[in-house]
Amino acid sequence: MTQTDPHDIYAPPQAPLAEPAAPAEVPPFYVVSVAKLGLLLFATFGLYSLYWFWRHWVLYRWNRKRFDIWPVPRAVFAIFFVHGLNNAIDQTLRRNGSTYTWSAANWATLFVVFVAVSWAYQWFPENGLPPWLGMIVSVVSLSGQFIAMAHAQRAANRACNDPEAEANRHLTGANWAWLVLGTVIWLLTMIGLFLVTPIEVRLPAP
Repeated sequence: MTQTDPHDIYAPPQAPLAEPAAPAEVPPFYVVSVAKLGLLLFATFGLYSLYWFWRHWVLYRWNRKRFDIWPVPRAVFAIFFVHGLNNAIDQTLRRNGSTYTWSAANWATLFVVFVAVSWAYQWFPENGLPPWLGMIVSVVSLSGQFIAMAHAQRAANRACNDPEAEANRHLTGANWAWLVLGTVIWLLTMIGLFLVTPIEVRLPAP
């Protein structure tokens, strides 16, 4: 078989021999390491959970072709949809034949309980309550939410065939920006709680 001179302007065009690359497979759920999840959750005072839930529902909607699912409301009102998300992750694990053991319903309920505790304290009258008590409630609530989310995330990573979250275990530039901002807010909050003493104004007796 004769080879065509590549410099021959009269030679017919040659078809590429390499096959086009297949499109990257979209994971069924959001993959992130548990360490990164916890770091961003605490640094942002829990705001990262909005993105976390939103991302999970976006990928689930895409893969299951459930276009009746609205990820944004499910992220904002996560306490009403966390059981559905955990069940979806668990069903995917079962279809994949995974042996990972966890209680999807119980961990979802734990998340709801700790969010409810935080909300209840915010509506509680502040008269007579020390400011540091609110910080303790917030930290405890965040810790409980993180524990519940961490179990769901481990299950989701396995459902995506990436149990060690190799695809998303390192911090990005945007992650560092949130961490710096969160650190500043935490420092200002701690200063306000422990270093700023309220000034009492006493009027002379009549």
